[in-house]
Amino acid sequence: MRQATGPVAWEDESESFPANLALTWWECLVSPDRFFRRVSWEGPFSRPLLYFLIVAIMAALLGLFWFVWSPWGGTEYFGVTLEFQLLSFFLTPFALLLSLGLISLAQHLFVVLLAPERQGLGATATVLCYASGVGLVKAFVPPALGMAGFASGALRTSYLLFYVTLFAVVLAWYVIVQMAGLREAHSITTGRAAAIVLLPMAIGLVLTVVLAVVVVALGVLADLPV
Repeated sequence: MRQATGPVAWEDESESFPANLALTWWECLVSPDRFFRRVSWEGPFSRPLLYFLIVAIMAALLGLFWFVWSPWGGTEYFGVTLEFQLLSFFLTPFALLLSLGLISLAQHLFVVLLAPERQGLGATATVLCYASGVGLVKAFVPPALGMAGFASGALRTSYLLFYVTLFAVVLAWYVIVQMAGLREAHSITTGRAAAIVLLPMAIGLVLTVVLAVVVVALGVLADLPV
């Protein structure tokens, strides 16, 4: 058993791989407050970034498995080709890196506004890297849409309800883990940490809705007779 003091397993050179990966994922998942109190905010960002990339690759591999090789796969039912799935797998880490950069910048903008005793941008990004492991919980479960080609009737409906509930719980816990990390990283209150996490999400949602409305409106206008 690891003690509650000292560095987290991923930053502890005495811990070997993959035990340090598993311990870090579990400790951050079940006890984020204690976990982030032990994170080294002054350490090199390469360590949490490597953790983020490994988690991203694991999630992409699980997604590839569920949609291609499992009985719940969507290759035949949805007409998705193997080539497309492989391309998606190889592009996933790059897409997630871009997402990490954008979300880190968006959150850190609010950190600058709300955290007088803040750390640098690297600390904000470190929180996101470690919090990304929460998503693996959902990745271990077959996607709900894939069940459409395997199950029917009440089983399909029940599984869809289960999957949507799981998605909501994972998303909520992902937000909570980020709040715990930002609170420790930047020495702020829980309320300010919640604002730093939720405000960029709300702004992104509003912009997405506005963009969707504009695209639909342009499509309608294009179909009108001149």
